[in-house]
Amino acid sequence: MRVLVISSIFGVFLVSDCLGAEITDIRYGESVDALRLEITASDYVSVQASFLDGPDRLVIKFPGGRISRTLPQPPRDHPLFSRIISGSESDDDSRLIVDLKQPATFTQFWEPVSYGASPKLLVDFPKPALAARAGQAPGVKSAGKSRAVLVPQGKKAAGDAAKGSEIEQLRRALAEQQRILDLQKKAFEDQQRKLKTLQNQLERIAGGAPAKQTATNPGTAQAARIKDQPPGPVKVADNRQPAMPKGPVGQAPEPEAKPKPPELPRISETVGGVLTPKGHLIVEPSLEYNYASNNRVFLDAFTFVPAIAIGLIDLREIDRHTFIGAITGRYGVTDRLEISGRVPFLYREDMQRSRAVSIGAGVDETFNADGSGLGDIEFTARYQFNGGANGWPIFVGNLATTIPTGKSPYDVDYVLAQGVPGARFPTELPTGSGYVSVQPSITALYPTDPAVFYANLNYGYTLETDEDVGTIDPGDSIGASFGLGFSINERSSFSIGYSHKHVFDTEVDGESVSGSSLDIGEFLLGYSFKLTRDTSLNLSVSIGATEDAQDVKLTLRLPMSFSPFN
Repeated sequence: MRVLVISSIFGVFLVSDCLGAEITDIRYGESVDALRLEITASDYVSVQASFLDGPDRLVIKFPGGRISRTLPQPPRDHPLFSRIISGSESDDDSRLIVDLKQPATFTQFWEPVSYGASPKLLVDFPKPALAARAGQAPGVKSAGKSRAVLVPQGKKAAGDAAKGSEIEQLRRALAEQQRILDLQKKAFEDQQRKLKTLQNQLERIAGGAPAKQTATNPGTAQAARIKDQPPGPVKVADNRQPAMPKGPVGQAPEPEAKPKPPELPRISETVGGVLTPKGHLIVEPSLEYNYASNNRVFLDAFTFVPAIAIGLIDLREIDRHTFIGAITGRYGVTDRLEISGRVPFLYREDMQRSRAVSIGAGVDETFNADGSGLGDIEFTARYQFNGGANGWPIFVGNLATTIPTGKSPYDVDYVLAQGVPGARFPTELPTGSGYVSVQPSITALYPTDPAVFYANLNYGYTLETDEDVGTIDPGDSIGASFGLGFSINERSSFSIGYSHKHVFDTEVDGESVSGSSLDIGEFLLGYSFKLTRDTSLNLSVSIGATEDAQDVKLTLRLPMSFSPFN
């Protein structure tokens, strides 16, 4: 049954989605020198623009892009734009058709934007060219044989003045384009610096040599050639555009970088995820649900570990539901050191049916109890020892400490059950363990594109506590887990694994409590989906494989990254 459940969940988690760039908005603007069409996109996309006549139209194609909604139409009194039509030539290509009221020339470029902002494609129609086209002499025709036209001297002087004004306007447009090119070059250099920083972090985390930069960058070389050219006359041909670039306009070429290993979905506070970068803060709200159903004989009195007690021999059937809402904060002290804290809030509900067999009781007693409140607060530190170079796995040391801030099981009051002599039940359920525990562990990660193998070895040390029944040592534990994480695409990954823990016998005043040891084995399955650049969704499932393990545990996490000190 558990294998079928795992297979079903595993199949669901393999579903992912990959969206392309989309056109989200269009605006109509005007500057001193030009009429402007401003097109907003979700990402840089290749553009193919051409001009048609009869009627006059500008066709802008977006290969691989799509239009998200109905775009606004230009005002009726607009001097150039008549209407906007959107359509598609195929499932993968979209286009905009701009109907014009008169012939025009145009230029197009991507406006430099800050990192994370939506790119904007600007299409400018110079006003002098529009004025020249609108003021053509009536005797000039676009078809047929060319013929001379006598122009009076006054009109010729006026034409020369208009031509000089047009040249001056084009020179201004050239200067504006040069300024925009300089801004784009600066933005490109900023992106290159950020890319180099990310590559250095990747080398420290995943090992190996940093990705090599291309010897000649086409975008940089082209920008340098344009910058070195002296200003001169600009030839603008009617209804013609310069040769289209081979790549998306305004977008930096893809670096030949080493693929980043997939992020391992977080399974626990010490297994999964990646170390928080220096200066970054991750806030992670989470919701967890646990269910356990037990039919067993045990000693009823004070609970030291789950379902273990000391006292009356009692046969019980227990259904236990636990809901845990927690908030976790992780901060990157350095690129190799991370500290975190977790504050949980619990609600527990137990439904028990009991029969005390040691006194020969002949009836069952049904008893329900619940408890809620603050749980045990946890603090964790993680340190990466190496970068995984020369074929070595990445080793990360972990140290987790649990403080008994929840209600201790030793502070819970018990009542005698009616009809079952000697049977005792708690009036409320504890929300904490009642003791301090320290768990050091070591995690090994071995990336092999597109998967990451992991293994973890841990030892849990519990401190003794003095209670009314004596000095209690809840028992240390030792455990191990292993598995692999696999990258589905750039935004999603999943992991599968197994975890096993052995809890040693509980001791009271130095005497071991027979039968109090536990073996807890669980199958692990995790899924991670990147919602945005700084937010991810993480879902993990644990299914019990041994009698002492809980039946199922579901955990939903939503880590959000911030940079408060950068």
